[in-house]
Amino acid sequence: MKLLIIGASGVLGSRLHNDAIKKKWNVLGTYCSHERVGLSYLDVRDKNSLEKVFNFFKPEVVVMAGGITDVDLCTLKPKLAEDVNIKGTLNMVKEIKEYGSKLVYVSTDYIFDGENGPYKENNKPNPINIYGKTKLEAENIIRSKLKDNLIVRTAQLYGALHLRGGQNALLAGGEVKVVQTNNFTIKIIHNMQNNKKVYAADDLYSTPTYSGSLSDILIKLIEKNSEGIYHGAGAEFLSRYDYVNKIADMFELDKGLIQRVKLKDLKLKAKRPRKGGLKIDKICSIVEIKVNNVDYYLKLLKTDITS
Repeated sequence: MKLLIIGASGVLGSRLHNDAIKKKWNVLGTYCSHERVGLSYLDVRDKNSLEKVFNFFKPEVVVMAGGITDVDLCTLKPKLAEDVNIKGTLNMVKEIKEYGSKLVYVSTDYIFDGENGPYKENNKPNPINIYGKTKLEAENIIRSKLKDNLIVRTAQLYGALHLRGGQNALLAGGEVKVVQTNNFTIKIIHNMQNNKKVYAADDLYSTPTYSGSLSDILIKLIEKNSEGIYHGAGAEFLSRYDYVNKIADMFELDKGLIQRVKLKDLKLKAKRPRKGGLKIDKICSIVEIKVNNVDYYLKLLKTDITS
């Protein structure tokens, strides 16, 4: 299997990069904004950059795990979000068609409005922020222009970065270095470890998803040559407040630092789906995988960042 991972410098991409190498797949990972040793530079907005990578590697499968995923940044810089998430997808689709590769696109529960979550694959999208709109537009481009495609939506992704030490180390099965990153879960842990108050909304719900679980789902779907839309997320539907309390329990942090608030009190730049999250009945019926509870995956995360 020749697998190209766009966005291998991120939480999901780095984990998938590591897991695919363990399976002895031929893997090329790319970065754009965050340079990592062992990864190749690629900006999906640059057609020449894309052509160079495709011509060199000739991938069988391309996982698009990168893009502008900062919800507030998308609101502050909508043109950047459109250039990367929409125009970048169009550029990618052109190369996919030319080389006969299969595209696996990682999308989000933010394509829904959050009125009646968690959502099934066939529920009607209705994004309420720029991020969700650009991701939905990318989905529509892929579905209209590519016959062989796989869209996997996820929700509230968390995990640590899994990095390897260069191409020679990659080929030799070199050791993986796990480092912290700045997703919501890691920020909460870091702030509470430093005795800082954290604010958690009790009216904002989702299905928190561990990167290792989603990586496993992606690999199994690729192995089955699956097509269509699937939801890959956590099994529990939790408020941010309840989720942060679970983090505090697992990492033995002071719960007195947790401030219970409403979503409106956070004064975020972009609207959030209040009841987002995804139902995973379809993926569990298709793929031989057990999706565990949040406590199970937080324990794995604790091992990742403390071992």
